[in-house]
Amino acid sequence: MRKTVVFSVSGAVILVAAAAVLRFAVVPGLEQVPGSLDTTLHFTGTADVFDASALQSGNLASALHSGVPATVEEHIKAVSTDGSTVVISDQSKATAAGAALLTSQHTWAVDRKTMAAVPAPAGSGAEAHQGLVVGFPLSPAAKDYPYWDYPTQSSVTATYQRGEKHAGSQTYVYTVHASGPLKDPAILATVPATLPKSTLLALASALPAPVQSGLTAQAAQLPDQIPLAYTATGDATFWVDTSTGYVVDTTQKQTVAAAIALGTVTVPLATVFALNVKFTPETVKSVGSDASSARRGLLLIGVVAPVVLLVIAVLLVLLAIWRGRRPRGTGPDAGVPVAGEPVVPVDASAGE
Repeated sequence: MRKTVVFSVSGAVILVAAAAVLRFAVVPGLEQVPGSLDTTLHFTGTADVFDASALQSGNLASALHSGVPATVEEHIKAVSTDGSTVVISDQSKATAAGAALLTSQHTWAVDRKTMAAVPAPAGSGAEAHQGLVVGFPLSPAAKDYPYWDYPTQSSVTATYQRGEKHAGSQTYVYTVHASGPLKDPAILATVPATLPKSTLLALASALPAPVQSGLTAQAAQLPDQIPLAYTATGDATFWVDTSTGYVVDTTQKQTVAAAIALGTVTVPLATVFALNVKFTPETVKSVGSDASSARRGLLLIGVVAPVVLLVIAVLLVLLAIWRGRRPRGTGPDAGVPVAGEPVVPVDASAGE
């Protein structure tokens, strides 16, 4: 009986330890970006596309094509991990009417749980940035977060708006607005750096009257090639699963506009492109399914399994206490010799 008690107590201790390992060791390991991350997100929508060759020829009226069907494919992959840091490759390709519109590739170093920027590991080639850039914390909160807008290379705010049910998940809704000079080299490489003076003068009739008069007055002083400046404006809405941090849906709009500087006056010319996209229904369904599976896994491993192990441990302890307090000589084993005790023979003639 003493061995049974010992085994019961030992089993209870092991079960409690196993519950603690699941809750405090296994679960935190699950609540971080895995080193095997490799996913592709698909967007669909429309684009306003400006024909740069038409701008160069002065045909401003027919240069802009609006409402062109557009798609974006974003490939996100974990390149390497180092403790709490993961280096992520973020590649995206936008097409409009089947033609390539914009291709970009960035490498980021982020914390595997908070997704915040961290120092880039040596040799990783990760870009410096401030704030969230490829996702939200794996345990998001109902609050604002700093967010990195890579077209303007500036830190803005992902503003918390509300909580709501969306795409089968309980989500936090965040919005982002950014605007400023275009600085991303990948986008700058796709737009003309200068505009011929002759083209600008040909476009003068389409510009405001004060600008026309200014051009006429300064025409002789203008260089043959006039530098162009670009501004980028971005607006996005994210629906983020409250339990896992998965972005289950998003809408994004990116606009790039060209302008010229005439002395102290900046003259806006035209929108170079405007991309207005959102997750495809298939991507919403896929990410929502992944978020649901992750929630169930966290619930099973982080709550259900530890509770079941603790309940069994308590039952084993109670069993040990019950066996330890039960009087000897009672129960089904009463009268059975204990191993090692001498058996005293009974004299059948006694009492005759």
